Amino acid sequence: MKNLSSQRGSALITILIIVIIMMIIGAISVKSGLLSLKIATNSQAVHIMNQNTDAAYLKIEDASKISNYLLGTGLFGYPKMDSNRGKELVICYRGSEADFYNLSKASLVYLEDGAIKTKDIGGSQTSGFCQVDGSNKNFASGRTAAMTQISIRVGGLSATENPFDFLQEGTDSESSKLKDPVRLVATVTTVMPVLSSAKDGEINACMKKMSYLDNIALSNDLTISGCLESISVPYKTQVSEYSQGQFLSKKPAAAATP
Repeated sequence: MKNLSSQRGSALITILIIVIIMMIIGAISVKSGLLSLKIATNSQAVHIMNQNTDAAYLKIEDASKISNYLLGTGLFGYPKMDSNRGKELVICYRGSEADFYNLSKASLVYLEDGAIKTKDIGGSQTSGFCQVDGSNKNFASGRTAAMTQISIRVGGLSATENPFDFLQEGTDSESSKLKDPVRLVATVTTVMPVLSSAKDGEINACMKKMSYLDNIALSNDLTISGCLESISVPYKTQVSEYSQGQFLSKKPAAAATP
């Protein structure tokens, strides 16, 4: 009887060891599965943000619309106005709307006395800032996963450039009646609120920040990217620069008639 009890005790210990081992293997498998899911989700998120960013630039660089964009009320023309220099023209890329750009649905954001100021050109009901408001209108596609915001501004010279770098060599802009070349900077920011635990109000506040600050001494929280990073919201920012200017061309001399 003693030997039988001892065998029963050994069997129980063996079963417990096997159960513990199986639990450890199960925990490792679950952890590995969660890691793989996070990697897959991150890869999919990057892919979606890249798609939205590329789609926005295709609209910005649409050759059939460039002439309209350069007008005084256009996507590039409005930031060039003297009264708007130093300010960013902001629009939300709303995929459900037929018109990509409409001045009445745009906004301005600028820095004044170290503080962010905003102005909705068409009124508060038609803000150009992408906002999480419970509707799907501010999302770039029907997936309602990503919002894409576009900021257009006139850029200044960088530290490596000279004041006359954009002028055509051998010409005088005054005598030739050429307009001074202008550098236009388009910043596209795509954000995915669904992958964040941040509150809607916090994300909305970030979207009303500057896309870029010339003064690096200012707080990074004044920029969209710095604000989104501080509240751990996935985002992607891409910047493109365009130089607008007039160029002179020589006409071939007319052939002499005999």
